[in-house]
Amino acid sequence: MRLLIYSKALYASWVYYSPDRILFDCGEGASSILGNKAFAIRRVFLSHGHADHIAGLVGLVNIRNNALGDTEKELTVYYPKGNYLISEMMAFLAKTNRRLNYDLEWVPLEAGDRVELLAGQMPRFIEAFPTVHVDNETSLGYNVVETRHRLKPELAGAPENEIVARVRADGKESVSEDYDQKLFSYGGDSVAIKPAYVAETETLCHDTTFLDERDRKEYKHASLREAIACAREAGQEGAHLLPHLEPLQVEDP
Repeated sequence: MRLLIYSKALYASWVYYSPDRILFDCGEGASSILGNKAFAIRRVFLSHGHADHIAGLVGLVNIRNNALGDTEKELTVYYPKGNYLISEMMAFLAKTNRRLNYDLEWVPLEAGDRVELLAGQMPRFIEAFPTVHVDNETSLGYNVVETRHRLKPELAGAPENEIVARVRADGKESVSEDYDQKLFSYGGDSVAIKPAYVAETETLCHDTTFLDERDRKEYKHASLREAIACAREAGQEGAHLLPHLEPLQVEDP
């Protein structure tokens, strides 16, 4: 997995997920820092409509239309259905970019919706889950999920010749089962995420605005303690990324 992350509270936050060329949120300066990678982006998933998470769309949409790259590659932006701030951004971009060389599509999502990323034997998809940031605005988090195959639990420790015999008699489906593995979970600017939404994810990116809950004046954003508690309860054992705490730049190979 390769991630490029920039997060500076109140200024700009975004995460570039390289395996599937996805941008989670699009804060100011995203296209400038990503450079030519801006042309590789196929999908943008927005968590909510605050400026530090969507202001970079102006530059991204424009640079893909005018710079020296693939100016005909389509771009799809997914966003929480009914988010009025993102609707305002959509209207602004439509007025200021009347002659795009590529297809720009806006797709509203609700919690539980899925977006297919990759078909095949081990398909991947994005699944949206509900988050809480401010009372008057809908917001979403996103899981990158891969469907994998494993030996059925009841066959654990069974002799190899028995498993082979079953496959020959009844096919591979008789000895294996599919399961969904969360590869990456992104919560945007949320209070503590419910652990069930990110259960057993390999990598969790959880808002961590406050070192101490006592510094929080309103019920929004999360603290370091809450983010760690979420990861523990979710059974998350991989990387735990803590944006919004301090200016954060990460490049994870």
